[in-house]
Amino acid sequence: MKLDDLKFLKVKIEEHPTRNIKLEFLDKPNAIAALILNYEEDKVLLVEQYRPGVSKKLLEIPAGIIENNEESDETLKREVREETGYKIDSFNILYKPSVPLVLSPGYTSEELYVYIIKLKSQNEIVYEKELDEGEDLESYWYPINEIKKITNDFKTHYALELYKNLKNGVN
Repeated sequence: MKLDDLKFLKVKIEEHPTRNIKLEFLDKPNAIAALILNYEEDKVLLVEQYRPGVSKKLLEIPAGIIENNEESDETLKREVREETGYKIDSFNILYKPSVPLVLSPGYTSEELYVYIIKLKSQNEIVYEKELDEGEDLESYWYPINEIKKITNDFKTHYALELYKNLKNGVN
């Protein structure tokens, strides 16, 4: 495999603005992530999937790449439907980011829009997932107070803390 064959990651080199050195980084598409709460707000929907960066399966909040110049809201709608089987109409959006997070600016250009959404009722319809080619994931509801014990995924921990702060009136 050649570097040009990579689907999502592109190696880039940039000249440092004040030093005569070259800086390497990955040009990666921006993405969304969604903390999905049940109606009672006592459970979180996590997806389990294999992650090559850690060579194992991880539990994490649903997330996905922004494609074809989509707005982040459009990506949220598409990714929630694909990875969980729920339609966005089944949710209230509790938190919509005004700006994305810069994940690791020392090595990647990726920005992440983190949303918090909640089921509108206990009786929302779950459709069959519409996974992308190569995706192999399952989704499970977990008690909100167990999330930090069962995953070390950063975006999941961040979204959970954001939710707790919003719930407690901390901005």
